[in-house]
Amino acid sequence: MKHILFFILTISLAANAQISFDDYFEAKTLRIDVFHTGTAKDEIFSLDQVYEEGEWSGTRTHMVSPVDAGLYRATVRDAASGKKIFAIGYNSIFGEWQTTGEAINGIYRTMHESIRIPYPLQSIRLVISKRDRQNRLQELWSTEIDPASRFVNREKKIYPFTVRKLVDNGAPAVKVDLLIMGDGYTKNEMSKFHRDVERYTKDLFSAAPFNKRQSDFNVWTIDVVSEESGIDEPRKNKWRRSALGASFNTFDLSRYVLSLHNKEIRDIASLAPYDAVIILFNQARYGGGGIYNCMATCYTGTPEGEPDWWSDYVFVHEFGHAFAGLADEYYSSNVAYNDMYPVNVEPWEPNITTLHAGGKAKWARQITPGVPVPTPWSKAKYDSLAKARAALDKNEADYRVKRDKIDARMKEILNNPDLQNVIGCFEGAGYASKGVYRPAVNCRMFSKSLVEFCPVCQSALENMIDYYVK
Repeated sequence: MKHILFFILTISLAANAQISFDDYFEAKTLRIDVFHTGTAKDEIFSLDQVYEEGEWSGTRTHMVSPVDAGLYRATVRDAASGKKIFAIGYNSIFGEWQTTGEAINGIYRTMHESIRIPYPLQSIRLVISKRDRQNRLQELWSTEIDPASRFVNREKKIYPFTVRKLVDNGAPAVKVDLLIMGDGYTKNEMSKFHRDVERYTKDLFSAAPFNKRQSDFNVWTIDVVSEESGIDEPRKNKWRRSALGASFNTFDLSRYVLSLHNKEIRDIASLAPYDAVIILFNQARYGGGGIYNCMATCYTGTPEGEPDWWSDYVFVHEFGHAFAGLADEYYSSNVAYNDMYPVNVEPWEPNITTLHAGGKAKWARQITPGVPVPTPWSKAKYDSLAKARAALDKNEADYRVKRDKIDARMKEILNNPDLQNVIGCFEGAGYASKGVYRPAVNCRMFSKSLVEFCPVCQSALENMIDYYVK
């Protein structure tokens, strides 16, 4: 069935092939920085600065992305003709924040964002659209940009940071360029950063489908030096002077780590060509985060008494969010979101469904023949165990023993031999216990384990790789 999906993608790619890169762009990058302000009910954009940057590492073939992913979409039109010449989907930290109680309560916040496009030869109109509650794209803001204008900042960024090409498989224009930067590493900790990069790069290329697509990637690193070791931990009142501003407690979630220092991140990242950014933060405490076409973060140590493979899981899991827009498939953890996925609307994410598209999942062609939809599994038993696990007292001496016993019983349910390699619609996904479904009983996007991505997630990841390299 993967071949069918690839065939569909190929048709879509061919439909956009008539837009010649050389007719409208040159091989540099235009970075458009904006301020994004609002609450849960309203939002506005305002232009901050436009920058000329180095080599455009993205696709030069598929100028209008055929991958229908992202809460937002940036569309570039030739100002003179109005022709659509580039488009790409993305998510933003602001867009995710809008689903939190803070935003719903009418508190205004402003966040900084960047949109990167190939450098246009002539004036363009940039249009930012967003999906409404019915998943229909609605235009929010537009602005005209003259690439020859004196208001385009052409200052070359200079930092005393070493740039390395760790994995070299070819020219950036025909590869996925992954940029890994460290936060909370001091000058004396650069050797640790290098070891961490090698470890997590190995983890990524050991996981399917990256294990068979490694030759389609370049990996770049920047030795970003921080003044202090570690990153901020607001709930613990611990504050560190880290170069990229990564912080625990994003949206007041204990383990969620993102950075609101977008300008600093993009300025430093401009030292290397990149399509995706991962920030490794120098802290043993479990945490991470991932925003589609924005960033991924991952911790780089082992908390005392915890498995040393957890960070391996986090690195690959968060990259799935950031690279392909994969949704979280779990539903038992505490999250900051409210009504993230309306059960009467089909989500855009490729790996979850509400069965609201004519009663079918978006991966209907991949469903195992004869499997009922929705697909039965031991959900009631699993939920009962999850509830018992959440009720455990972490201060009890035998907490870990009790937790591990429950975990083993939950794992038995997920390892049911009758459900292995079965693609169906398993209820419980996208933070919702009811009404939202995932493709497999278990997946790297569902459970905290080193299980592989399910075939549906793998197809989505491969589609993104194909977008960049074919």
